[in-house]
Amino acid sequence: MGQTILAWLASCALGLTMASAAQGAAVIESSDRLEINWTTLRLRYYGEATISSSSDDLKAAEKRAWREGLSYANDAVRNMNIAANEAFASTPEKLAEDARQAAHQVSIGTSSYSTTYFADGTVRVYLESPLGKALESSAIHFRQKEAPEQTMTQFTGIVLSADHVVKPRATYQVIDEEGKILFDAKDMAQASFNKRLMGRWIRRPTAMELADAVGKNPLQIPVSMKDGKFLVQRDIWEKATEGHRSLLVSGIIAIALP
Repeated sequence: MGQTILAWLASCALGLTMASAAQGAAVIESSDRLEINWTTLRLRYYGEATISSSSDDLKAAEKRAWREGLSYANDAVRNMNIAANEAFASTPEKLAEDARQAAHQVSIGTSSYSTTYFADGTVRVYLESPLGKALESSAIHFRQKEAPEQTMTQFTGIVLSADHVVKPRATYQVIDEEGKILFDAKDMAQASFNKRLMGRWIRRPTAMELADAVGKNPLQIPVSMKDGKFLVQRDIWEKATEGHRSLLVSGIIAIALP
């Protein structure tokens, strides 16, 4: 039975890879200055400043642009963190504190990837930071803190192949046909979630994109949607993930959207 299910999963994986051979697309959400890339798990934004006087210079304006960008990100990240974690928080005060901490982590983990100098003396600094830092929360009670050492397995990662496009999110649940939870954020190691969340989201992924996200030989599991959750038959899930659960705990996952 197990071999039959794995063979079926492998055939589904081949079909997905062939059908999407040249159609991959990153999953990106944008709002105002904020760009959330759910494929690279990076958060991008920018800051601006303008030379204010004849004694001012580009270097000073660039520093002010950095500060302005970080100030913008501070408010944006707080709001994003609260929206992502309000279902888990025990109190509004704790929710606000976690959001403040996340904004601080983003601030100290920010780097610049480009700078533009405009003719009118305006300097725009493009900044980025890990998305996981922006979405950290103490309200999620993980079963373990650190990821286990990877055991020998024929698969390099796991791909959840969704049957239709859904809005990306930091946390999700995989349920069986009776609505019982098969996998959610609590099953992951905290360190892995903070780094990878629950995986990378990719539309119509190519084989190269999947290899970049979850290695060259991922296990692909078709899932459908039910009440905002990923649905898969329990026997298929258990047979497929048997011996490979460390990949789930470590968050070596891609969510493939059609």
